[in-house]
Amino acid sequence: RQTMRCVRGHAPSLGTVRIPVAHRHRSAPVPAVRARHVIPRAARAAAAETGTSVGTQHVVCLSFDAVVECTAEVAIVAFEAARRFWPGKIPGDVSDYADVFAMAAPCLEESSSFEAALMVRVLAEENLCARTRFRLELKERKAQRLKLEAAESVKMRDAVTTKQRAKLRVAKHERERELTARREEYVKENERLRAGKRTRPLNLREVVAGWDEIKLHAAIKFGVELTTNVGWEGRVTQPTGLQSVVNEVREQFSTGGIVLSADDTMADGEDDLEDDDLVRGDDERRDETNENVPSSSSPKQQWLRSHSLHHGALEFMETCAARGHTVVVMGGPGRSAKQCRAVLTHLGVTVAAESEDGAVGFSGGFQGTEEGFRVNNSKTVKVVGTEYGSARGLAVAAMMLAHEQPWQRWHLVDASLAELTRIEASGLPETSAFTSQFASWTPALHQDKVRAELRDGVKFIDHESLFTLVGVTAPPSVMDSR
Repeated sequence: RQTMRCVRGHAPSLGTVRIPVAHRHRSAPVPAVRARHVIPRAARAAAAETGTSVGTQHVVCLSFDAVVECTAEVAIVAFEAARRFWPGKIPGDVSDYADVFAMAAPCLEESSSFEAALMVRVLAEENLCARTRFRLELKERKAQRLKLEAAESVKMRDAVTTKQRAKLRVAKHERERELTARREEYVKENERLRAGKRTRPLNLREVVAGWDEIKLHAAIKFGVELTTNVGWEGRVTQPTGLQSVVNEVREQFSTGGIVLSADDTMADGEDDLEDDDLVRGDDERRDETNENVPSSSSPKQQWLRSHSLHHGALEFMETCAARGHTVVVMGGPGRSAKQCRAVLTHLGVTVAAESEDGAVGFSGGFQGTEEGFRVNNSKTVKVVGTEYGSARGLAVAAMMLAHEQPWQRWHLVDASLAELTRIEASGLPETSAFTSQFASWTPALHQDKVRAELRDGVKFIDHESLFTLVGVTAPPSVMDSR
């Protein structure tokens, strides 16, 4: 029996009903029906990229780092964790490390990882903070000197009298003598910052470029016991117990029960404590200090103020709430839902309250009709910590398995290139069910970006594409002030 073929000789697509030619005029055309369970999950994810159909609801899962700028918070937590894990090895105050730590932060895989505390230890061991600020100061002075010399050259060229030229030559010789004297001072200062080391210490650029190898060798050098785990993240070698200390410090900051450690690197005779302070214990002195500190300057308030929303994050969440889409903020490893909820609330984001059974606002909301879902779940931001696992790619897959509805399209916008690379390389149907892209407004090394995009196939997204992901146009307030 002959059958009707599609235009241009293509075979009928999946779900197309074949109609015999002899009976074509007798029966009405049958529309193509595509069963939802027949559609490959990868095809559904690809369809979600192309556009937004009528009635489609988007569930956008954003990593915490893609929503909140938390480099200052990571420095505070990492400094306190490193001081607790390596007593007597971390001198100074957190303000002595914050500016240089921000320059090294792009090489860290996760903001909540143990690597941040290990980075603080490396900065203290190599005296990188003071040496980096010294090098930046020299660079600025050189730029000013070259600018002054260029201006003097113009004056020498435009000078018309011998007296003017002689005056400029005298000023030039005076600057050269001062420069020679300053260079000798620079050499002495550089030797002091090296602390007597004969071999050339690493600079910040070298530490950032070779961090994948340096973090392992540094842990071995510091003489701590190492633990190796093999899982979704691959093989991870870390100092035993360091991640637990980081998680504990962050939890104490969020609850307000933190007691900051004192500088225990001072040599004998340098302590200016009074006699009565020597009699009392350290715990008693710290308790008295915390009591005298006003609540606005408490460690918890300082921890909260160290967070800030990324540009356009609040506008995107408000747009999704107005359009009936859902935004889920994922904490990832080391960040519980309670911590993320406290930070987002402090930053003015309307967050769904934690339910009585400890869920994150999904219980009951993802069941029922489409209209019921939109009414119950589209006005607030959901928060997910480590309840679905520490790997955000697998966590999104687990949430889809438990709560996905036919009218939904799921997306993951992450700030970790390593996590997105693992998702692309996994080849699992569960991770192919949602789109995944890197938040390009978050800091990352250029070489890692190029490698992830060209070799690993990671997709990048900017502010405009973030709004396009849910079928809307980015507002001018976001695009004009980038």
